[in-house]
Amino acid sequence: MKITFSVLMCFIYIFANGQENKEFKEKAQTTITDKFPSTRIFDIKFENYLPTDYDSELFDDPFEKGEIKNHYRFSASANIPIIKKQRWNITSSFRYRYEAFELNDVASRVDNSIPVYDEKLNYHYLSGALSFTYFSQLFKKPFLYNASVIVDGTEKDAERIKGFFGATIILKKTERTTIGVGLIVLVDPTSPVPASPTFLLEHQFKDSKWSLDFILPQRFLFKRNLFENGRISLGSELNTNGFYTYINQPGFAKVYDYRTLEINSGLTYEHCFSKSIIATFKTGLATVFNARVSERGKNTNDYIFSNKQDGTGYFSIGFSFNPNLSKKAKP
Repeated sequence: MKITFSVLMCFIYIFANGQENKEFKEKAQTTITDKFPSTRIFDIKFENYLPTDYDSELFDDPFEKGEIKNHYRFSASANIPIIKKQRWNITSSFRYRYEAFELNDVASRVDNSIPVYDEKLNYHYLSGALSFTYFSQLFKKPFLYNASVIVDGTEKDAERIKGFFGATIILKKTERTTIGVGLIVLVDPTSPVPASPTFLLEHQFKDSKWSLDFILPQRFLFKRNLFENGRISLGSELNTNGFYTYINQPGFAKVYDYRTLEINSGLTYEHCFSKSIIATFKTGLATVFNARVSERGKNTNDYIFSNKQDGTGYFSIGFSFNPNLSKKAKP
Protein backbone atom coordinates (compact mmCIF):
# COMPACT_ATOMS: atom_id res chain seq x y z
CA MET A 1 0.00 0.00 0.00
CA LYS A 2 2.87 2.41 0.75
CA ILE A 3 4.39 1.83 -2.69
CA THR A 4 1.01 2.49 -4.30
CA PHE A 5 0.66 5.75 -2.43
CA SER A 6 4.18 6.90 -3.30
CA VAL A 7 3.90 6.32 -7.05
CA LEU A 8 0.38 7.73 -6.95
CA MET A 9 1.87 11.05 -5.90
CA CYS A 10 4.23 10.99 -8.86
CA PHE A 11 1.41 10.36 -11.32
CA ILE A 12 -0.44 13.40 -10.12
CA TYR A 13 2.03 15.44 -12.13
CA ILE A 14 2.26 13.47 -15.34
CA PHE A 15 0.19 15.97 -17.30
CA ALA A 16 0.72 18.93 -14.99
CA ASN A 17 1.97 22.33 -16.06
CA GLY A 18 1.78 25.90 -14.83
CA GLN A 19 -2.01 26.05 -14.89
CA GLU A 20 -4.16 27.71 -12.26
CA ASN A 21 -4.49 25.58 -9.14
CA LYS A 22 -8.14 24.61 -9.72
CA GLU A 23 -7.60 23.47 -13.29
CA PHE A 24 -4.37 21.72 -12.35
CA LYS A 25 -5.96 19.84 -9.47
CA GLU A 26 -8.85 18.60 -11.61
CA LYS A 27 -6.38 17.37 -14.26
CA ALA A 28 -4.21 15.76 -11.59
CA GLN A 29 -7.11 13.85 -10.07
CA THR A 30 -8.20 12.63 -13.51
CA THR A 31 -4.64 11.43 -14.13
CA ILE A 32 -4.53 9.47 -10.86
CA THR A 33 -7.73 7.56 -11.54
CA ASP A 34 -6.66 6.90 -15.13
CA LYS A 35 -3.33 5.38 -14.07
CA PHE A 36 -4.35 3.45 -10.96
CA PRO A 37 -7.65 1.52 -10.89
CA SER A 38 -7.27 1.13 -7.10
CA THR A 39 -7.42 4.92 -6.71
CA ARG A 40 -10.73 5.28 -8.51
CA ILE A 41 -13.73 5.77 -6.27
CA PHE A 42 -14.69 2.07 -6.30
CA ASP A 43 -12.60 -0.86 -7.53
CA ILE A 44 -12.91 -4.65 -7.33
CA LYS A 45 -10.42 -7.23 -8.58
CA PHE A 46 -9.91 -11.00 -8.69
CA GLU A 47 -6.42 -12.52 -9.16
CA ASN A 48 -5.44 -16.14 -9.69
CA TYR A 49 -2.03 -17.84 -9.90
CA LEU A 50 -1.13 -21.13 -11.57
CA PRO A 51 0.41 -23.93 -9.44
CA THR A 52 4.01 -23.46 -8.33
CA ASP A 53 6.51 -25.27 -6.09
CA TYR A 54 7.97 -23.67 -2.99
CA ASP A 55 10.41 -24.37 -0.19
CA SER A 56 10.61 -22.52 3.10
CA GLU A 57 12.93 -21.75 6.00
CA LEU A 58 12.20 -21.14 9.68
CA PHE A 59 14.81 -19.17 11.64
CA ASP A 60 17.15 -19.55 8.62
CA ASP A 61 16.97 -23.35 8.81
CA PRO A 62 15.24 -25.68 6.29
CA PHE A 63 11.56 -26.10 7.19
CA GLU A 64 9.06 -27.37 4.59
CA LYS A 65 8.54 -27.76 0.85
CA GLY A 66 5.53 -28.47 -1.32
CA GLU A 67 3.24 -27.13 -4.01
CA ILE A 68 0.97 -24.11 -3.96
CA LYS A 69 -1.75 -25.83 -5.94
CA ASN A 70 -4.08 -22.84 -5.99
CA HIS A 71 -3.58 -19.22 -4.92
CA TYR A 72 -6.21 -16.57 -5.46
CA ARG A 73 -7.01 -13.12 -4.15
CA PHE A 74 -10.09 -10.90 -4.11
CA SER A 75 -9.81 -7.22 -3.29
CA ALA A 76 -12.12 -4.23 -3.09
CA SER A 77 -11.37 -0.58 -2.44
CA ALA A 78 -13.12 2.75 -2.06
CA ASN A 79 -11.69 6.28 -2.14
CA ILE A 80 -14.15 8.87 -0.84
CA PRO A 81 -13.44 12.62 -0.91
CA ILE A 82 -14.26 14.31 2.41
CA ILE A 83 -13.25 17.93 1.78
CA LYS A 84 -12.33 19.43 -1.59
CA LYS A 85 -10.89 22.94 -1.73
CA GLN A 86 -9.04 24.86 -4.44
CA ARG A 87 -5.57 24.23 -3.01
CA TRP A 88 -6.08 21.19 -0.79
CA ASN A 89 -8.30 18.21 -0.11
CA ILE A 90 -8.84 15.41 2.37
CA THR A 91 -9.68 11.90 1.20
CA SER A 92 -10.57 8.69 3.02
CA SER A 93 -9.59 5.30 1.59
CA PHE A 94 -10.74 1.81 2.51
CA ARG A 95 -9.34 -1.56 1.41
CA TYR A 96 -10.44 -5.16 1.86
CA ARG A 97 -8.54 -8.20 0.61
CA TYR A 98 -9.29 -11.91 0.88
CA GLU A 99 -6.39 -14.25 0.12
CA ALA A 100 -6.52 -18.05 -0.08
CA PHE A 101 -3.88 -20.78 -0.55
CA GLU A 102 -4.33 -24.48 -1.26
CA LEU A 103 -1.11 -26.33 -0.37
CA ASN A 104 -0.44 -29.81 -1.71
CA ASP A 105 2.10 -32.50 -0.72
CA VAL A 106 3.68 -30.41 2.03
CA ALA A 107 6.73 -32.26 3.38
CA SER A 108 9.25 -31.55 6.10
CA ARG A 109 12.77 -30.67 4.90
CA VAL A 110 14.19 -31.81 8.24
CA ASP A 111 12.42 -35.01 9.31
CA ASN A 112 11.28 -37.51 6.65
CA SER A 113 9.20 -39.37 9.22
CA ILE A 114 6.70 -36.49 9.41
CA PRO A 115 3.71 -37.38 7.19
CA VAL A 116 3.07 -35.40 4.02
CA TYR A 117 -0.12 -33.33 4.25
CA ASP A 118 -2.42 -30.95 2.35
CA GLU A 119 -3.72 -27.70 3.80
CA LYS A 120 -6.03 -24.82 2.93
CA LEU A 121 -5.34 -21.36 4.34
CA ASN A 122 -7.27 -18.12 4.03
CA TYR A 123 -6.75 -14.60 5.36
CA HIS A 124 -8.62 -11.32 5.58
CA TYR A 125 -6.87 -7.96 5.38
CA LEU A 126 -8.49 -4.57 6.00
CA SER A 127 -7.11 -1.05 6.01
CA GLY A 128 -8.29 2.52 6.18
CA ALA A 129 -6.41 5.71 5.40
CA LEU A 130 -6.89 9.44 5.75
CA SER A 131 -4.89 11.56 3.29
CA PHE A 132 -4.22 15.28 3.10
CA THR A 133 -3.04 16.73 -0.22
CA TYR A 134 -1.87 20.31 -0.86
CA PHE A 135 -1.33 21.75 -4.35
CA SER A 136 1.28 24.47 -4.76
CA GLN A 137 4.26 25.66 -6.84
CA LEU A 138 8.01 25.59 -6.26
CA PHE A 139 10.38 27.54 -8.51
CA LYS A 140 7.31 28.20 -10.69
CA LYS A 141 6.80 24.47 -11.19
CA PRO A 142 3.83 22.36 -10.02
CA PHE A 143 4.52 20.94 -6.58
CA LEU A 144 2.45 18.68 -4.34
CA TYR A 145 2.62 17.73 -0.67
CA ASN A 146 0.85 14.68 0.66
CA ALA A 147 0.53 13.13 4.12
CA SER A 148 -1.38 9.98 5.01
CA VAL A 149 -2.20 8.03 8.16
CA ILE A 150 -3.01 4.35 7.67
CA VAL A 151 -4.60 1.84 10.04
CA ASP A 152 -4.68 -1.83 9.03
CA GLY A 153 -5.46 -5.21 10.50
CA THR A 154 -7.79 -8.18 10.12
CA GLU A 155 -11.44 -8.99 10.67
CA LYS A 156 -10.49 -9.69 14.30
CA ASP A 157 -8.63 -6.54 15.27
CA ALA A 158 -6.78 -3.42 14.16
CA GLU A 159 -3.07 -4.22 14.29
CA ARG A 160 -0.94 -1.22 13.30
CA ILE A 161 -0.89 2.53 12.63
CA LYS A 162 1.60 3.88 10.08
CA GLY A 163 1.97 6.77 7.71
CA PHE A 164 4.08 8.69 5.24
CA PHE A 165 4.85 12.18 4.04
CA GLY A 166 5.88 12.96 0.50
CA ALA A 167 6.44 15.66 -2.09
CA THR A 168 6.64 15.61 -5.88
CA ILE A 169 7.74 18.19 -8.45
CA ILE A 170 7.73 18.22 -12.25
CA LEU A 171 11.11 19.15 -13.70
CA LYS A 172 10.17 19.08 -17.37
CA LYS A 173 6.91 19.15 -19.27
CA THR A 174 6.75 19.23 -23.08
CA GLU A 175 4.18 18.04 -25.59
CA ARG A 176 5.66 14.53 -25.66
CA THR A 177 7.79 14.21 -22.51
CA THR A 178 7.19 14.62 -18.77
CA ILE A 179 9.89 14.18 -16.12
CA GLY A 180 9.33 14.42 -12.37
CA VAL A 181 11.03 13.55 -9.10
CA GLY A 182 9.83 13.08 -5.55
CA LEU A 183 10.69 11.88 -2.08
CA ILE A 184 8.67 9.71 0.30
CA VAL A 185 9.41 9.66 4.05
CA LEU A 186 7.95 6.57 5.70
CA VAL A 187 6.71 6.67 9.29
CA ASP A 188 6.88 2.91 9.71
CA PRO A 189 9.48 0.99 11.78
CA THR A 190 8.92 -2.14 9.68
CA SER A 191 10.18 -0.49 6.49
CA PRO A 192 13.75 -1.48 5.46
CA VAL A 193 14.47 2.17 4.56
CA PRO A 194 13.19 5.38 6.23
CA ALA A 195 12.81 7.26 2.93
CA SER A 196 12.58 6.51 -0.78
CA PRO A 197 13.16 8.69 -3.86
CA THR A 198 10.76 8.47 -6.78
CA PHE A 199 11.28 9.25 -10.44
CA LEU A 200 8.81 9.32 -13.30
CA LEU A 201 9.19 9.56 -17.05
CA GLU A 202 6.40 9.53 -19.59
CA HIS A 203 7.36 9.85 -23.24
CA GLN A 204 5.25 9.69 -26.38
CA PHE A 205 7.36 8.30 -29.23
CA LYS A 206 7.47 10.44 -32.33
CA ASP A 207 5.18 9.33 -35.16
CA SER A 208 4.07 6.35 -33.07
CA LYS A 209 0.99 5.23 -31.14
CA TRP A 210 3.23 3.86 -28.38
CA SER A 211 4.34 5.70 -25.24
CA LEU A 212 6.76 4.86 -22.42
CA ASP A 213 5.42 4.90 -18.87
CA PHE A 214 8.26 4.54 -16.33
CA ILE A 215 8.03 5.08 -12.59
CA LEU A 216 10.83 4.15 -10.22
CA PRO A 217 10.41 1.80 -8.44
CA GLN A 218 6.93 0.69 -9.48
CA ARG A 219 6.54 0.14 -13.22
CA PHE A 220 8.08 0.02 -16.68
CA LEU A 221 5.41 -0.14 -19.38
CA PHE A 222 4.90 0.51 -23.08
CA LYS A 223 1.35 1.65 -23.82
CA ARG A 224 -0.91 2.41 -26.75
CA ASN A 225 -4.60 2.90 -27.39
CA LEU A 226 -6.38 -0.05 -28.97
CA PHE A 227 -9.71 0.09 -30.73
CA GLU A 228 -12.01 2.96 -29.87
CA ASN A 229 -12.27 2.46 -26.10
CA GLY A 230 -9.32 0.24 -25.21
CA ARG A 231 -5.70 0.50 -24.14
CA ILE A 232 -2.97 -2.14 -24.06
CA SER A 233 0.19 -2.14 -21.92
CA LEU A 234 3.28 -4.37 -22.10
CA GLY A 235 5.94 -4.49 -19.41
CA SER A 236 6.56 -5.11 -15.71
CA GLU A 237 5.09 -3.84 -12.45
CA LEU A 238 6.29 -4.19 -8.86
CA ASN A 239 3.53 -5.14 -6.41
CA THR A 240 3.39 -5.64 -2.68
CA ASN A 241 0.89 -7.75 -0.78
CA GLY A 242 0.53 -9.04 2.73
CA PHE A 243 -1.68 -9.88 5.66
CA TYR A 244 -1.55 -10.58 9.39
CA THR A 245 -1.59 -14.07 10.82
CA TYR A 246 -2.16 -15.27 14.39
CA ILE A 247 -0.01 -18.01 15.90
CA ASN A 248 -1.09 -19.69 19.12
CA GLN A 249 2.06 -21.63 19.95
CA PRO A 250 4.46 -21.36 22.88
CA GLY A 251 7.64 -19.46 22.09
CA PHE A 252 6.05 -17.36 19.33
CA ALA A 253 4.50 -13.91 19.32
CA LYS A 254 0.74 -13.62 18.97
CA VAL A 255 0.63 -11.66 15.70
CA TYR A 256 2.90 -11.89 12.65
CA ASP A 257 3.02 -9.92 9.42
CA TYR A 258 3.42 -11.78 6.10
CA ARG A 259 4.67 -9.64 3.20
CA THR A 260 5.64 -10.33 -0.39
CA LEU A 261 7.38 -8.38 -3.12
CA GLU A 262 6.38 -9.52 -6.59
CA ILE A 263 7.15 -8.54 -10.17
CA ASN A 264 4.36 -9.12 -12.66
CA SER A 265 5.47 -9.08 -16.30
CA GLY A 266 3.09 -9.38 -19.19
CA LEU A 267 0.08 -7.76 -20.81
CA THR A 268 -2.65 -5.46 -19.52
CA TYR A 269 -5.80 -4.56 -21.42
CA GLU A 270 -8.20 -1.85 -20.20
CA HIS A 271 -11.60 -1.21 -21.74
CA CYS A 272 -13.84 1.74 -21.02
CA PHE A 273 -17.52 0.81 -21.15
CA SER A 274 -18.66 4.28 -20.11
CA LYS A 275 -17.34 7.40 -18.42
CA SER A 276 -17.59 5.68 -15.05
CA ILE A 277 -16.99 1.94 -15.70
CA ILE A 278 -13.63 0.50 -16.75
CA ALA A 279 -12.65 -3.18 -16.99
CA THR A 280 -9.04 -4.33 -16.63
CA PHE A 281 -7.57 -7.70 -17.60
CA LYS A 282 -3.96 -8.73 -16.86
CA THR A 283 -1.96 -11.86 -17.60
CA GLY A 284 1.69 -12.88 -17.64
CA LEU A 285 4.45 -14.21 -15.38
CA ALA A 286 4.52 -13.58 -11.62
CA THR A 287 7.90 -13.72 -9.89
CA VAL A 288 7.93 -13.55 -6.08
CA PHE A 289 11.42 -12.60 -4.96
CA ASN A 290 10.72 -11.74 -1.33
CA ALA A 291 8.19 -13.52 0.91
CA ARG A 292 8.79 -13.12 4.64
CA VAL A 293 7.02 -13.39 7.97
CA SER A 294 8.11 -11.06 10.77
CA GLU A 295 6.65 -10.19 14.14
CA ARG A 296 4.09 -7.39 14.00
CA GLY A 297 5.86 -4.03 14.22
CA LYS A 298 9.33 -5.47 13.55
CA ASN A 299 11.49 -4.55 10.57
CA THR A 300 10.94 -6.88 7.62
CA ASN A 301 14.67 -7.67 7.65
CA ASP A 302 14.14 -9.20 11.09
CA TYR A 303 12.04 -12.13 9.87
CA ILE A 304 11.50 -15.64 11.26
CA PHE A 305 10.06 -17.35 8.18
CA SER A 306 10.71 -17.07 4.45
CA ASN A 307 9.78 -19.03 1.37
CA LYS A 308 10.99 -19.21 -2.21
CA GLN A 309 8.59 -19.84 -5.06
CA ASP A 310 9.10 -20.71 -8.69
CA GLY A 311 7.82 -18.18 -11.20
CA THR A 312 4.30 -18.93 -12.37
CA GLY A 313 1.58 -17.65 -14.66
CA TYR A 314 -1.19 -15.41 -13.38
CA PHE A 315 -4.25 -13.52 -14.54
CA SER A 316 -6.53 -10.92 -13.01
CA ILE A 317 -9.77 -9.21 -13.92
CA GLY A 318 -11.15 -6.08 -12.32
CA PHE A 319 -13.83 -3.44 -12.63
CA SER A 320 -13.51 0.19 -11.60
CA PHE A 321 -16.37 2.55 -10.95
CA ASN A 322 -15.74 6.26 -10.94
CA PRO A 323 -19.14 7.99 -10.63
CA ASN A 324 -19.41 11.76 -10.38
CA LEU A 325 -20.12 12.39 -6.72
CA SER A 326 -20.25 16.19 -7.05
CA LYS A 327 -23.52 17.82 -6.34
CA LYS A 328 -25.44 18.93 -9.40
CA ALA A 329 -26.09 22.62 -9.68
CA LYS A 330 -29.68 23.61 -9.00
CA PRO A 331 -31.54 25.04 -12.00
